[in-house]
Amino acid sequence: MSALKNFQLKKTLPIWGVLVVLMVFSCQDINMEDQKLNDLSQSDNSLSNVVPGRYIVTLHSNEINFRKSDKYEDVQAGMRKMAQDILIKYDVEYDKIKAVYGHAITGFTLELTDEEFRGLSSDPKVKSIEPDNYILESYNQRKTPPGKDQPGDDGGGDDGGEPSDPGTGGTIQIDAPKYLDRIDQRQLPFSGTYTYNETGSGVTAYIPVGGIWDMPEEFENRAVTIDLIGEGEELNGSTTNVALNVGGTTYGPAKGVNLVGVRTNDSCCDETGYLSSLLAGYDWILANGQRPGIVLVGLVGPLENTAYFTVIENLYNAGFSLISSSGAWQENACTWGSSYKPYIFTVGLATIEDRKQVSSNYGDCIDLFTTTTDWFDANGAYVEIWRDGFNMNPNFVAAGVAAGVAAKFLENNPMASPAEVYQFLKNTSTKNVVSYSNSVNNHLLYSGMSMDGAGSIDPNRVNHVMDLTGLVSPMKRNEYQILLNWQPIKNESGTVDIYENGLKITSTDDGYLIGDGYWFRFISGRNLAPRTYKICISGTNQCSNEVVLTF
Repeated sequence: MSALKNFQLKKTLPIWGVLVVLMVFSCQDINMEDQKLNDLSQSDNSLSNVVPGRYIVTLHSNEINFRKSDKYEDVQAGMRKMAQDILIKYDVEYDKIKAVYGHAITGFTLELTDEEFRGLSSDPKVKSIEPDNYILESYNQRKTPPGKDQPGDDGGGDDGGEPSDPGTGGTIQIDAPKYLDRIDQRQLPFSGTYTYNETGSGVTAYIPVGGIWDMPEEFENRAVTIDLIGEGEELNGSTTNVALNVGGTTYGPAKGVNLVGVRTNDSCCDETGYLSSLLAGYDWILANGQRPGIVLVGLVGPLENTAYFTVIENLYNAGFSLISSSGAWQENACTWGSSYKPYIFTVGLATIEDRKQVSSNYGDCIDLFTTTTDWFDANGAYVEIWRDGFNMNPNFVAAGVAAGVAAKFLENNPMASPAEVYQFLKNTSTKNVVSYSNSVNNHLLYSGMSMDGAGSIDPNRVNHVMDLTGLVSPMKRNEYQILLNWQPIKNESGTVDIYENGLKITSTDDGYLIGDGYWFRFISGRNLAPRTYKICISGTNQCSNEVVLTF
């Protein structure tokens, strides 16, 4: 069975009120041998994230006539020569090559006309040709008004207070960001501090596809940028945001980790990027990356691309721990390429009240949740402003903070495999605290390096896909109000069925457009017996847990 079977067919993407309108993606199971023969140049690109006329070519590995163990630059030169030798047979101009890969995969990305596509597809050295994909800028860019294009010297948020060493129990960061404050303790309320012993020293976190700004007050001398394009100035700040959340002295849990931005995309102007640019960054990491190492996996949305999945597997098998946010589009995380299991550790977004963020993706491909910021500063929302005009992106907080905790573990366990890192994060997480998670793993990231107080997993959670709560409120003499609450999941019907004592009693709007589902009714009577409720997506067996309400 193809590894891609985990990724479901995506036909439509409804709108979520406060987020961007997304493009529609077309995904299908890919057969590597058949794909070469299909005329992908004739595919309907108008309803997909496919880049028209741009392709990722994978060659048979036994066709290489140079050593992949050579220096990165030499392997790049060898791949370009090999690509040129193939293309010249089909009168394809050399300057159509956009990127070459010698470590992540054996291949290259280029632009082709329909006729050139048909010719290249017939070459015996070619294993597969598949379309390049757009990566929407909304996945991996900050979602705040632009403000200043670059941080000013006088900008910035709270400095988080000066760390102090109390002599026992580790270093204490005073006035820490709430997302750090939350993960060093098992339960609410907040303490106002973040306490740590490990700093991630000796570990390197790699962050494609942009550069890390020079911020010595946050990174000291631990951050560098590998610029593989050399075009213009890095203005967007997305990679810097992630770096801060991994290892900033104020904003990250791993305050001694090394940080490497691998710039393969011109992100100066919030432009849409390419999957092939992301692969170029991963190719550099596989050639030059040091272990113990962590790779922050960029969000790619719903995706079917064999080259991408092969690269992810190769990073994992090379010993890099791969960590990604679940994404924040109210979709099943299992349909996103950046949640590819078991290779990528996926982190859901939780609020400061230990509740799944309304926008967070959901599903059982989420490994745990962590506390993040909110998207917008409104109605008492929690935001962190790290420079004037630059709010912390919740997706970056989720992935970055989890990567920072992983770096702390690797500091003391540098030979740990990715699977061991993932298991440690799961084992030490605080169990069953994230409400309305719509995931079997309703656990919260913990930075304390210990399983003490972690709790145990509820085995019954595997039996439902939505979290339902219920409340009975006395109204007046012998009259009661029943209130059911849930967070919706995407479904075609847009409705849910309400069941009382096993019988369907009504259907109602699922609450998807507003991010919350609720239903209430009034009943009256004396000595009322307890009633059991659950909800199911209309016309399916996808149901919530049951709640028993007493009067």
